Amino acid sequence: MRKFTLVFLPLISLLIIAACASDKPTVAVKQKARHAEGRALESYHRGDMEQAIFYFEKALEQDQSVNNLPGIASDLHNLARCYVNLGLDDNARKVLREAIEINNTIKNKSGTADNYVLLATVSIRRYEYEAAMDLLNKSYSLYEEDKNRVGMSTALNNMGSIYLKQGLYDQAFTAIDDSIAIHEKEKNHGGLAAAYNNFGYLHELMGNHDRAIEYYLLALKEDKFIENSLGISSDLHTIAEFYKNSGDFENALFYYKRASEVNRRLNLTTRLRDDLQNIIDILASMGREEERQLYEQALQDLELIL
Repeated sequence: MRKFTLVFLPLISLLIIAACASDKPTVAVKQKARHAEGRALESYHRGDMEQAIFYFEKALEQDQSVNNLPGIASDLHNLARCYVNLGLDDNARKVLREAIEINNTIKNKSGTADNYVLLATVSIRRYEYEAAMDLLNKSYSLYEEDKNRVGMSTALNNMGSIYLKQGLYDQAFTAIDDSIAIHEKEKNHGGLAAAYNNFGYLHELMGNHDRAIEYYLLALKEDKFIENSLGISSDLHTIAEFYKNSGDFENALFYYKRASEVNRRLNLTTRLRDDLQNIIDILASMGREEERQLYEQALQDLELIL
């Protein structure tokens, strides 16, 4: 017995040494992956999708080298987010299918649900509302099983988006209102911004203009709180559009100018061009010719670099 013990202990020591030797490089690789992911997310929130893709791919390479399945699934999902923003729907669907396979294998219910929500976004953009609603219902069920209330709220808000597009305002109101209630309780500022925007649009469609601008401004407040530059850009543009459609050109001009400043800083040239054109049109309608010429020149300068 003692002989067995003496033989066994050195073997344990060797196993521990081997484990330590293999664990340290694996940890280092995972740390590199998360560092790259952090840089990617910074680029993503600045609206620099090409730089975000570059770093998300770096993270993916690191995670793949040590077969870190949760990391790989996350990296693929993040790449899909970039592709969706760039309108590369086929690319997004391809990597999301792979992410779903991994998340199902490792039983990451919320991860699979996240993938379904993003797939639903692509379907909504392609007017495939039935398919999108099916994906969102699946995602809601998975979030519910995982007790992920933020995820449930996100799914509800996206359902509200579909109801809005279908003109089903009562269903949209219920879904978005429920989403807001959860996000407020969870203090999820990004989710609140998206839900407030949807609620603002619903009230605008229903002719409740005071309520619409109230929620649009709340969305901007939430995005500013978390310094979500892309969200701030969209919020400012939405508010400017609301005032322009309401005939309030002074406020429209103010918010288009603020949007143009953000988009210039983020190098979002397509958005910037749209803002500048709107500023020019409004200034022309207001007879402010000297100021209009300044923005006309700014637009011409922008066109030269596009």
